[in-house]
Amino acid sequence: MKRDTGLQQLVYDYFETRILFGFYRYGDKIPSIQQIGAMFHLGRTTVRAALSLLEKEGYIVTEERKTAVVVFRAERDGFEENAAKYFIPRKEGMEDFEKAGLLLFVPLWEEGLRRWEQKKWGLFRDELDLNLPCGVPLPVELYIMALSTLDNTLILNLYWEAIRYVRFPYLVSKNAKGINRTKLKDITGDKMAALLIREFETSYGYLEKEVFEFIDKAKVKYGLKDAKPIPFQWNIYHQRPQRRYTLASFIIREIMVGKYPIGAYLPTLLQMEKQFGVSLTTVRRTLSLLEELGITKSYQGKGTVVYMEPANMDLTRTGIKKVFVLYMESLQLLSLTIYGISLCTLQSATKEKRNRLKDQLKGLRRGKKSCNCFELYLMFITEECPLAMIRECYGKLRELLAWGYPFAILRQDLIKLNKGYSDKIKRMEDHLEQDALTAFAEDWKGLIESEEQKNREFMTELFRS
Repeated sequence: MKRDTGLQQLVYDYFETRILFGFYRYGDKIPSIQQIGAMFHLGRTTVRAALSLLEKEGYIVTEERKTAVVVFRAERDGFEENAAKYFIPRKEGMEDFEKAGLLLFVPLWEEGLRRWEQKKWGLFRDELDLNLPCGVPLPVELYIMALSTLDNTLILNLYWEAIRYVRFPYLVSKNAKGINRTKLKDITGDKMAALLIREFETSYGYLEKEVFEFIDKAKVKYGLKDAKPIPFQWNIYHQRPQRRYTLASFIIREIMVGKYPIGAYLPTLLQMEKQFGVSLTTVRRTLSLLEELGITKSYQGKGTVVYMEPANMDLTRTGIKKVFVLYMESLQLLSLTIYGISLCTLQSATKEKRNRLKDQLKGLRRGKKSCNCFELYLMFITEECPLAMIRECYGKLRELLAWGYPFAILRQDLIKLNKGYSDKIKRMEDHLEQDALTAFAEDWKGLIESEEQKNREFMTELFRS
């Protein structure tokens, strides 16, 4: 579990929140590097990186072989105003998160705990006996425990971003009411998932009520009645150049829907710079990535042509491996969450909109473009789901799923690929015709799971050879 995955920001956010909102005051000592590492299940290097950033921002000072000390100063009203400025614009997002969190994280917790080895349960129970100062609130600690078993940095990132957004789990006292840490030692993995769900609903609701009561008073006191709402945004590229990955994904999707057929030229560098509002350097890096994937080919003095020959991609290149990992992690996240999210979206959509989806699926099948069904359905969810956080997350997953297109073509040619999806699409059309929404959601879950398994087996064999 002591695995550094770029989570120094989690430690930074935790202590920044507690300092800004007055949990720690000027002159207080924060836990030692060793204690923080144990609290968050992270290595010393990650903890040091977080403390270095806290010091750079003026929150603490560190001395060699001494515990860091808080140097941030604020009066009581200052701490209160900090909290008001943060929480008031996020009130709508926090209300949305209460429902969206259940659809996103419950199935992830359940799968993570299902994989939890008995030996690790023993280690976790032992850690419950540790007397850590200002220990991490249990919702954060259980996130590390349950989700880390999935070995999926995208899933870890999503939960981390969600906790960063709502922030108030960071303010829970170690001894606050909620899950009894001592009784956890007697709970088996099978019962832990149910406990997590119950805890999420009760503790989040309790904390939300307190925060909202504070918001109602503070928005008048600090003149923040008209504060512009700040919605949840999921940053999936913390350690990657986001602009070129986002732009490359967009171009792949444009190719998939036929805007740029094989043999057609993409817009010029200057046209793309103007159209997408990015630098020429970003455009060049985007085209370089697409060429590595075998999607395009550039000719000096002529332009960039849609090539679509993934067989020529060099699978040993770091960029290609990163793209594939992103794609596989997005498939796993989708396979674990798409059933409940599909039902939520379909049940809230009107009959007219479900019929439109049915007709669009039929159009793909008849046009022999069934492999575009993933793009189509994720677009439907991002447009029709009533929960903003789901729309944001599935919009990002739609972007990531586009990376699977060149790998799918590498697996088999387009004609066979589309034929393979055709029967599945027809069955989904029938489910929508009959208003069999549960069956439709189950089929989508099965399709994503199958796609994940086929790609994993194919690429394992490919990398092996």
